[in-house]
Amino acid sequence: MRKTYKFKHSVVQGGYMYCHKSLNKIENKIGLKNALKAIAKKFELIDATVKVYDNVFFLFYLSRKVSSDVLIKKILKNIYSFGEWDKDYIFTNVYDLQEKYVRKDLKEMGFDYEKG
Repeated sequence: MRKTYKFKHSVVQGGYMYCHKSLNKIENKIGLKNALKAIAKKFELIDATVKVYDNVFFLFYLSRKVSSDVLIKKILKNIYSFGEWDKDYIFTNVYDLQEKYVRKDLKEMGFDYEKG
């Protein structure tokens, strides 16, 4: 069953995924993960999940307080020191933010949830 988020003026299901590929191997995965978690905390992202792999990272989340443009600009500013990044990134809706759905989404993209 999909998770439903109830806010004062709306009801929402699903969330968002931000994905960005590095042009080289991400050497400091823990540092990048911590930087992304700090952004999630600062912007009060709901049910945020960060997964960092050898040359790509994923951020799954829901937000009601920050626009995607503001969030993406902050992410781009903060990941700069962790590698050289592709000029393009993916920002899209996801069906659900529960772990089982995030696992399924990552598996469909060829990634193992446990290794990120």
